[in-house]
Amino acid sequence: MIGRRALLLGTLGATAVWGAAGCTVVNVTLPWDPPSPLPLEAAPDLPAQLARLSALSGHLLDSGKRWKLSERQLSSLDWFRQAVDLHAQVLLSSDPARRQRVTTPLPSAARVTPSSAKATYSALSALLRTMQGEHRARAVAASGPAALLWASLGAFSGTMAARLPSGLPHRGDDDTEQTPDLTSTGRDQVLALCLQAAYSYEFALAAPSLPAADEHALQQRLKAWRGLREQILALTPDATASPPPIGYELRPAKDRAGAFRLAVATETAALPILGTWVGGTSVASERRLGVDALASSNTVLVTFGGTALRWPGWPDG
Repeated sequence: MIGRRALLLGTLGATAVWGAAGCTVVNVTLPWDPPSPLPLEAAPDLPAQLARLSALSGHLLDSGKRWKLSERQLSSLDWFRQAVDLHAQVLLSSDPARRQRVTTPLPSAARVTPSSAKATYSALSALLRTMQGEHRARAVAASGPAALLWASLGAFSGTMAARLPSGLPHRGDDDTEQTPDLTSTGRDQVLALCLQAAYSYEFALAAPSLPAADEHALQQRLKAWRGLREQILALTPDATASPPPIGYELRPAKDRAGAFRLAVATETAALPILGTWVGGTSVASERRLGVDALASSNTVLVTFGGTALRWPGWPDG
């Protein structure tokens, strides 16, 4: 993998100093051409949408005390606005698929007019839902790092639409400066992931006296992981699962907190595997499954108390 800092180096220079008598200092210049930008579908509406997200979250922050927003809501909004700014730096750069950055400012947004927190959150969530759908369509139509970029942004948008109004319990500072290896994960690894994720949720559901709503939520995830495996096998009946790709310990949960910890561990481990699958597959039907699975997994992760991510699905190394 190539770190982004290395990619941003210009011409490399090297100096050799020889200590022997009669030798001179030799300057050697090594030419280096930066890679061409990776293909990425144009998205002309995005700068205005990002500016609107920033304006709406800023409106909530400015009026937070008057509207009696909680500290968790306020800190979540501040984190969200910083994440939007980071996304803008990448999307306005000359090579977004490699997540290079630029400091080009966003366009001015129209004045935000909602007069209540509920109305402002509603407008924010509606825009995020719109962006989620648009990002999903771009991810399905793309390939390679571009597909991963759009799928990650779609997962972020969907999760924020659902969870930002109530505040995010944990907020991540994730950001890698590496170009990920998108050849490391195929359908066999995802099938193994589905099996281990299903086992995890079976152990989570072993917790005694789970409230009905929690049991239902855990059952839905068990059903979703089993369903993803069946869908992959329907596309490629001869596929086989490789050894499990994740290494957390599986034991039956003893209580509700233990069940949630298992759920968080499962979805946290799944995100980079799903993201790499999305970016690495050349099969459009698989990519579609991966994009949707990534979005669902990210929202479930935050719902069960896991860390909200700015780049869900993007491998960290």
